[in-house]
Order: sequence, then C-alpha cells, then structure tokens
Amino acid sequence: MTFQVENPPAPTGVPSAGARQASAHSERPLQEHSPRRHSIAFWLIALAFGVTMSFTTVPTTMWSLYERTVHYSTAMVTVAFTAYSFGVLLALVFVGHISDWQGRKPILLIGITCQLVAAIVLVSSTDFAPVVVARFISGAGIGMITATATAHIAELHLGSGRDPLSERPALTATAANLGGLGAGPVIGGALTQFLPHPLVVPYAVYLVVLVIALALVMVAPETVPRHHRDYRPQHVQLAREDRGDYMTAVFGGATLFCVLGLTTSLLPQVLSGLGISSRFWEGLIAACVLFASASVQIALRHAVTDRLYAIGLPAIGVGVICMVLGVLTGLGALFVIGALVGGAGGGAIFRGALGTAARVAPEGRAGESAAGIFVGAYLGMACPVLGIGIATACGISIDAALVCFGILVLALATGVAASARACQRARATRVMGD
Repeated sequence: MTFQVENPPAPTGVPSAGARQASAHSERPLQEHSPRRHSIAFWLIALAFGVTMSFTTVPTTMWSLYERTVHYSTAMVTVAFTAYSFGVLLALVFVGHISDWQGRKPILLIGITCQLVAAIVLVSSTDFAPVVVARFISGAGIGMITATATAHIAELHLGSGRDPLSERPALTATAANLGGLGAGPVIGGALTQFLPHPLVVPYAVYLVVLVIALALVMVAPETVPRHHRDYRPQHVQLAREDRGDYMTAVFGGATLFCVLGLTTSLLPQVLSGLGISSRFWEGLIAACVLFASASVQIALRHAVTDRLYAIGLPAIGVGVICMVLGVLTGLGALFVIGALVGGAGGGAIFRGALGTAARVAPEGRAGESAAGIFVGAYLGMACPVLGIGIATACGISIDAALVCFGILVLALATGVAASARACQRARATRVMGD
C-alpha cells in the first residue's frame, strides 16, 4: 500500500481535472435522489453487510469437526483458516477500491456472489483442496465488500438528508462488520450442535440467506456514478499532514484483529482444557468477544478518536496479558476474560480507525481509504494464526508460541499509542500555527 500526496484542490467554482474527466467519461448517471429511499437502503445495506460477514465466521466452531471426521491435521486447518485472510488481503489491494469509480453496487454484488460460490463448494465437498479454494474465494469476496459497504453506508446516510457530521454511518458499518462476525460462530455452533449433517447444514442455510442479501443490495440505490479511471492497485491518496494519523489507524485496526486471531485459534484448546466440548458454547464465547467490540463502539459513539485510542489501547494490553496468563496457568476463565477485555478495547480502536479513514479521505476515495484500514486489520488476524500453526508444526510448544505473539501484540499496541500521541501533538501544533 503506497501513498501519494494529494494535489491541491481546484479554486472554488472551477471543476478539477479529475471531475471533468469523470464527467466526460461517465457511463451511467445516478438514479433520481430520494432521501426516503436512501434512508431505507442505509439499513438494507447494513443488514446485507452483517449477514455476509457472519457467513465467513460460521466455520469457527467447525474446524474441530473437520479434524475429527475428515482427519484434517492442525497444519491443514491453519492453511484453510489463513487462505481466507489472504483472499481478503489480495482483494483489498487489487479490487476493493474499484467501487470508487465503478459504483458500490456492482462490487457488492460480485462480493456476495463469491460467498454463494464458496457456500456451494463447501456444501458439495469436505476435501481439503476444495475447502481451501472456497475459503480463499470467500475471503476475496469479503475483501471487495468490507470497504465498499462501509463507504456505501456513509453515502446513503448523506443521501438521506441527515447530519453529515454524525457518527451514525461509522458506528453502523462497524457494528454490522463486527456484529456479523460475532453472529457467525453462534449460528454455526448451534447448527452443528443440534442438527444432523453438521458439515453441510450451516452452509446450506447460508445459501438461502446470501441470496436474500443479494436481493437487498439490488434494490438499494447507487451512490457513485460510474466513470473512467485508469486501473491501479490500492494506492491511498493522502495529504502529507494526514499520513501519520492514517498509519496509526491502520496499525490500530491490526491490534484488534490480532486479538481476534489469537482468540479464534486458541479458544477450542482452552475450552477443551476446561472440559467443555460443546460447539455451541465455543461459538457463543467467540461471539461475545466480537459483541463486546460492537457494544463498546455504541457506548463510546460520541468519543473523539484520541479518547478512543486512550481507552482501547490499555484495554488490549490488559486483555492480552490475561489471555497469556490464562493459557500458561490453565485458567481458561482468565483467558476468556482477557479475550473479552481485549476485544472491547479493540472495538474502540477500530471505530476510531475507521473514523480517521473517513476524515482524511480525499473526495471520491472513501472506499480506497477504508480498504487500507482493512488491509492492516486482516494482516493482524492472519499473522497470529499462521504463526502459531507454523510454530506448533515445528515442535514449539503452544505456550511458548503464545508468549511470543502476546509480546508482539503488546509491542504493536505500545507503538500505536506512541504514534497516536505524536499525531495529537502535531495536530495541536498546526492549529496553534494557524
């Protein structure tokens, strides 16, 4: 992900070269503006976003079933898990920002279609190669959806005639994202625990649900006129003075997803140590971590970014320490408490990160700016899972691997805190200079 200093704006009343080019090459005008339609579509897109995200975490409680019934090894589960994250990353870098000039709806429709394809493959086969391919396709679809849906929700909010400075769009998008991720393990855990054919039924249910999500997107209005722009990979344009704030937000998002990666990769082992083998309870606890993140964002909806960082970063530090101590001492309850505290703190940081991305994004590049935050976030999720999987495959104990990754997450949180403080001082200096 590279940066380019934003060009100075054109004088008032004079269209910029980019605007003239967009107008000259416009291929499809926007539909007639309707505040009421935009207001309804705001919730439809949020619902479709949440539903689609929940599909990606349905397998959270199913990996132990793949190990027991299809004889997957730990390394195979790690590969299947990380295939999803790398699919997300590749799509974010190469596709996610295209919605800024090709329109939000086409990219959302393609992304949800990818989920449908993945669901069909997972229903059809439990073999390792098809599962890995399906998880990669699912990740690629989510890489298209995350930043696009976040930007679309913000634009629908503006089109509904509501306060343009409201925190409502960022709050709703983040709640849909994390709430959807949290709902997946609960739904998957319940379906696999209480219904027959546990490796088929959850995906079959989502085939229907994803078709509904596709229909919700189809009826929503477009918010971005389609126009010509030369293709390039993800390339965030920022004013020079905003680079520090943006990179702090990127690494802030990574800290939350590091906690989520540690939680999902270690939770089955921790619960088995407590004598809990219920997939429903496993999914419920994983969901509570994500719901804690969403709840904190609602509770702190009026907080400024600096305050969100000040609250969230210490909470992540405390949470990771509790998780490490919980595994080392065999106190599973301590691990769960740490995951909840870390997830809650990460939720505050992630909301601040998306708010920063929206604030510093140049006009017409909101999706691109949000995509950069998710690149950092999913790197943060993939690294702990992949690292712990490789470490255990090489004969390193799970305790030693966890301590190492716990230290890395604490170092990351400390670095984000120092960067946030430096950016705050720089902004104060610029204000005084003005």
